[in-house]
Amino acid sequence: MYLFRNVVFAFLIISFTQCKKDNPTSDCINITQKTAYVQSLEPLSHDTLQFHTAERQFLNEIRAIANDVDVLSSAIDTTLPLEEYYTQVKSNFQQHADLVAQKADLFYNGSVAKTILARNAFVLMSYDALQRKYPEFLWTQLGVFAANEVRSGLVLALMARDVLQRNNIHIPLNNMDATDVMLESSQILIQGQIDVLKDIGSLGILNRNRGAANIKNESWLTAEAREAFRLQEQAENALKSGNCNSFMNLQTAAAIQFGAHEQIYILQPMWDNPMMQQFADLDKLLIQLTNHDVVFFGDIFIGTNKNTEATKGYTIKIPASVNNLANASQRVSIAMNGFNTLNQLRKSTTGSKWIDYSQVKIGYFYDVYNVPWIR
Repeated sequence: MYLFRNVVFAFLIISFTQCKKDNPTSDCINITQKTAYVQSLEPLSHDTLQFHTAERQFLNEIRAIANDVDVLSSAIDTTLPLEEYYTQVKSNFQQHADLVAQKADLFYNGSVAKTILARNAFVLMSYDALQRKYPEFLWTQLGVFAANEVRSGLVLALMARDVLQRNNIHIPLNNMDATDVMLESSQILIQGQIDVLKDIGSLGILNRNRGAANIKNESWLTAEAREAFRLQEQAENALKSGNCNSFMNLQTAAAIQFGAHEQIYILQPMWDNPMMQQFADLDKLLIQLTNHDVVFFGDIFIGTNKNTEATKGYTIKIPASVNNLANASQRVSIAMNGFNTLNQLRKSTTGSKWIDYSQVKIGYFYDVYNVPWIR
């Protein structure tokens, strides 16, 4: 299937539990389980099999920045109006993202492709860090896997670009060379990822530090975000009472609303870009050619790497009604399906363990999608 996907890609380039009442929070969100996985994966942060020693050390630097979550809000005056508080947290996220980009550009000697992938690594590591720090806020857990799917597409596009460049192959696409199309679309995609991280990360920190009950009626928020905080308040009340099933369902409903907010207001400007419109058309063609079996983006693999874990992980397929990523409502359908499926998976012991393990593994950047030879 993955070979077929690569072949089609090349063709398109050419042609175009029950809770315990004494400690309900721990039981409902598996804090002990998440902590144990972090401890068990610590040695992998020093792995040199996939990355050479210097690059692993650099990636550990990125992970340290991503995991420095407290500093994002620790120096902000808690008496500030909520919008200003959110804006300052968002600014601190941007500073972290800028620092990573600067470090990557220096480490990779100006390689734009490798810097793009390093910025994506920061997004993945940040979602893992946020989910472990604020597990009551579900969006970031699906965010880990969705952002990892984007990484898969980025790696594929940048790999194809590199092959074309090395072989001096020039393919015109709408008055641009295919290699330029791949690079520009990748740059747009990674900037979209950073924009979402800044927004949802800031909303999650705002939720923990100021409380959903105090946020849900803020007029500066979108209607979807206000509804999300209303549901988030209910979810956290269920968590406090030890009603795990209600907590999970309400937490999921809140995440869906946050997802709608991100897709409509943060990501739609990205998809309105003519380059991304063209990319959406290519994805639509691929969906039609394969009857939804293969897509560039839309499917969400719950696991670290679908190429090596095909029999272990779980693929949340793009809904049958979806065929146009440029359409915000269709992307909301993808998010809704993703969160609802993730919610069902995590309610089983096996699913819960696999989700937490895979999330933390991605956060350590071990066995991820990678092409070491791209320039």
